[in-house]
Amino acid sequence: MVSDTEYYAHTPPRCKLEPWHRLTDHLRGVAEMAAEFGAAFSAGDVCRALGLAHDAGKADPRFQAYLRACHNDEAATSVPHAVPGAAAAERALGPFALAVMGHHAGLTDRADARTMLDRADRRSVEAATPWTDCISRPAIPSWSKEPAALELFVRMCFSALIDADYLDTEAHMAPERSRERRAGRPLAWYRKTLDTHLDALGAASPDTPVNRVRADVLKSCHAMASEPQGAFRLTVPTGGGKTLSGLAFALRHADAYDLRRIVVAIPYTSIIDQTATVFSGVFGPENILEHHSAYDPGGEGEDQAPIELRRKLASENWNSPLIVTTTVQLFDSLFSNRPRACRKLHRIARSVIVLDEAQTLPPELLGPILDVLSELISHYGCSVVFCTATQPDYSGIADTLLTEARQIVPDPARLFSALARVRYHREETPLNVADVAARIDGSRQTLCILNTRRDAVRVVRACRKDEDLFHLSTLMCPSHRRTVLTEVRERLADGRPVRLVATQVVEAGVDLDFPFVLRAVGPLDRIVQAAGRCNREGKLESLGDCLVFELKEAGLPRGWYTTATSLAATAVREDIDSIDQPGPIGAYFRELFNKTNIDAQDIRKCRQELAYAHVAKRFQMIPQGSVALIVRAYDDFAPNKLLAIPPEARDNGWYRAIARCSVGVPLGEAMRMEREGMVATEKGGMKVYEGIYDPLIGIGVGDLPDPADLLI
Repeated sequence: MVSDTEYYAHTPPRCKLEPWHRLTDHLRGVAEMAAEFGAAFSAGDVCRALGLAHDAGKADPRFQAYLRACHNDEAATSVPHAVPGAAAAERALGPFALAVMGHHAGLTDRADARTMLDRADRRSVEAATPWTDCISRPAIPSWSKEPAALELFVRMCFSALIDADYLDTEAHMAPERSRERRAGRPLAWYRKTLDTHLDALGAASPDTPVNRVRADVLKSCHAMASEPQGAFRLTVPTGGGKTLSGLAFALRHADAYDLRRIVVAIPYTSIIDQTATVFSGVFGPENILEHHSAYDPGGEGEDQAPIELRRKLASENWNSPLIVTTTVQLFDSLFSNRPRACRKLHRIARSVIVLDEAQTLPPELLGPILDVLSELISHYGCSVVFCTATQPDYSGIADTLLTEARQIVPDPARLFSALARVRYHREETPLNVADVAARIDGSRQTLCILNTRRDAVRVVRACRKDEDLFHLSTLMCPSHRRTVLTEVRERLADGRPVRLVATQVVEAGVDLDFPFVLRAVGPLDRIVQAAGRCNREGKLESLGDCLVFELKEAGLPRGWYTTATSLAATAVREDIDSIDQPGPIGAYFRELFNKTNIDAQDIRKCRQELAYAHVAKRFQMIPQGSVALIVRAYDDFAPNKLLAIPPEARDNGWYRAIARCSVGVPLGEAMRMEREGMVATEKGGMKVYEGIYDPLIGIGVGDLPDPADLLI
């Protein structure tokens, strides 16, 4: 029975009279759980204090009256509790009071927080004070006193508080859901399972140059796994087996240092699909946590199978041993101020972070990204592995932890010589669209990669229209792209004709194997990655051919991409035969970073000032200003089924599912299309594309800039 003299944090679960969630129980429960989470990065005392303080503002009699009124379905007005609780505990918490203030609304800038604390409701502060007087100033590590280190430390403590608060509240409000949460298998099981799989794979593989290199890479990964924690480079030619070998290193390294999980971050959702399929084939899909916008867990609410529900729950806080996500999801979360985005961050402590296709990290954000990676290594027990065939050189722009990252495979240049499968050619004079189309049509199996969606459309429209012509770009919804990739792979495997015109969406990490690749001149690493789709398995009797050309009247994305293309054009002219070697690639990146503002948004300064809202706003791996249009025309069943779900019933799974049916276009283009009747707004506020959807090209649009191929 509810008591007039007792304080409560939450009403009983929906449709029940009992039990009420006592405030004392909630504060203690959150404090102990947060302390357990924070212990992974020397923050147990801080996180315990945050847990004790976070809902102290609910002791205000007005808030207690609000809870009772809500339970009785009576009209009521709430009073804020987060800011008063922070104000009452500020003496003990100092800058960590920001976490208490923001545990619902998000971390705010420290400068703005001062005003908010000074203006906190006095009655609420007075009611909270008896609950916070018991909190003493927690001990913090000496390293966390440096401003930038403090910025991440507060965010990680905030993460521990948010996760503990959500979990303790869920245990009261939704105990059935809480019981479905699972921590997953131990990492030792993953290691043993992968070793068994790789042994069988090696025994069944023919003795070819490619397979010898793959065996060499795996052997090096095993040998280096016991090296001390820190930063590592896995520099392997495309097709050299780095996906499973890199995972083998991560699992053995985690085993050697008692680390908690593996986080594999990948730039493109197309590669995630591919990588997750490989991992699922080894471990079973129920033992992989895929977390990105294009993943559909299947079903909604009670319709979800238990395994899918548990996977969905694990994605909320990354409570899983093996996580496959996007670099966008990882880094946007590390710089976010939102509770839901930050919730998982504390789980990253004591993990191996594998950055696949590391060269795709955006140069204009590289400064703050490298800073945070260095902090994760130094203070949070992480090891970081930079995996790519085109390894960047961070000399001069990062601290020695990263610039002196150890090579997992010794002398990687020898691998590139041993695995040479491509002959590079340079077209001496610029080509027009018709010239490029003629070269595509003149080859039985051809891949042509352009820098922009507009250029890809121009070229594909100039090609001969037969059933063997395909196009891939982000003008097509993800479901369509996946279908095309499947058809292209089947044609290649069967030896049938196939001509594919694409943007960079197929470039890095996608398992395609063409005998002839054309690549419009672009950043040097993109050219080399494109060549990695040529003679990938080394099955041709001679070398494959990669033609680098300049397209007349071509478009280029602005900023660093234009600078990188200019540097690459020079490298191609001077010595095209060596552009894929680690030495020239490293020199190219050093020059690119020297010519690029690696902190173009001045995020480092904002971090020093604990300006969390500004950091989150400025750190955008995918620039804002685009609109997602839901496409009915490609597959009307899935989007129509999803749109029939009422807006109030749409959860994160719904948004991930609808993303598979969506295409992103610039805001201005979307507004034009809406004026012309091609875009409608559905009842939930989502934009629906009602125009023509070409089965070859996708949505019909005007002159568009470069695609945002990265999806959260």
